[in-house]
Amino acid sequence: MSSLQKYRSQTMKDYGLMIEYKHLRQHVPSGIYVLPSFDHSRVWYGAIFIHAGLYRNGIFKFTIFLPESYNGPGTYPRIVFNTNVFHPYVYEDSKELDLKPKFPEWDPELHYMVAVLTYLKGIFYMKDFPELGTIANSTALDMFRHDPENYVNKVEECVDESLTNVYNNEQGSTIRFTKHNPAHDNLRQELFAQLDAASVRLTA
Repeated sequence: MSSLQKYRSQTMKDYGLMIEYKHLRQHVPSGIYVLPSFDHSRVWYGAIFIHAGLYRNGIFKFTIFLPESYNGPGTYPRIVFNTNVFHPYVYEDSKELDLKPKFPEWDPELHYMVAVLTYLKGIFYMKDFPELGTIANSTALDMFRHDPENYVNKVEECVDESLTNVYNNEQGSTIRFTKHNPAHDNLRQELFAQLDAASVRLTA
């Protein structure tokens, strides 16, 4: 393949990535927020809010890495959590989500980030795990099946860690959390008062 052909091929992949993100914005699962990096189009930052189940109240931030060859046959995206997630499908050392339980083979004609994020959300609500040849965190799976009380304790530790670190924003991340500033309350009240006054004038 010539340099020009490689350039055109990569340009088409980059364009396809833009289209996929536009689609993702319209169909992202509830409770998940994703924004691309300002500096790298193939790095996306995200956060998921868990409202029920064992991981309820957790706010888990993550980073999506899309290789240059994405979305090509066999080229998986990567999702890495910022804090620990004790779960059979999350590697303990790297904090990376294992996608293969849901996508044994990556097919670019069938698989998109919307499906990946739907899977990501679903792992926090799983009540059982099918038998697989390999498992990302076998310790978590064994504890889930044979020592559920300790498993719940480990999960609660992860939830607490996610909340403790929620304001620790990754350098360059487009998903940023800031603490509530009481000084903003007065400004908010003033804005509402102005809107109310304008509404009265319009209806008078």
